[in-house]
Amino acid sequence: MCLVDRIDAETHAHATEDYDKVMSTLINLLGPGVAKLIETSSLRGHYNNPIKVFRVELRLKGCGNDDVVRGIAARLSDEDKRLIELSLDSRVSGNKLYLRFDKQRLYLNELMLSSGDDVVKVIIHLNPVKLRGSSIIGVLREMGLITG
Repeated sequence: MCLVDRIDAETHAHATEDYDKVMSTLINLLGPGVAKLIETSSLRGHYNNPIKVFRVELRLKGCGNDDVVRGIAARLSDEDKRLIELSLDSRVSGNKLYLRFDKQRLYLNELMLSSGDDVVKVIIHLNPVKLRGSSIIGVLREMGLITG
């Protein structure tokens, strides 16, 4: 049984940012196959400045989403994995795990958690049926997102 139902990722770009570079952060995080799945929308900021939002909803066949999450976990430092475990109360709601990655580091193809504003936001929707049979900590350990 698959552990992950869906992965949602979102980031934004201000008018001063290169849109292709910002899109590349999603590709660097989730893999080259997401390029054709990225949707964009436009917003206006507080001072009427244009903001472009990039979103992707990943629903891969089979257990492909599990592979994506395991790939993310493999690139995370042990320190970031410990941080996820220590902050689970603020990162988990129901069957969803919320993560924020440094957008500038992702552009350089480096993966690092961030609590700042310039991030790629990720929501990992865990399989609720799988969660009934085990704890969320067990599922996160199985995917490699936490240690111990």
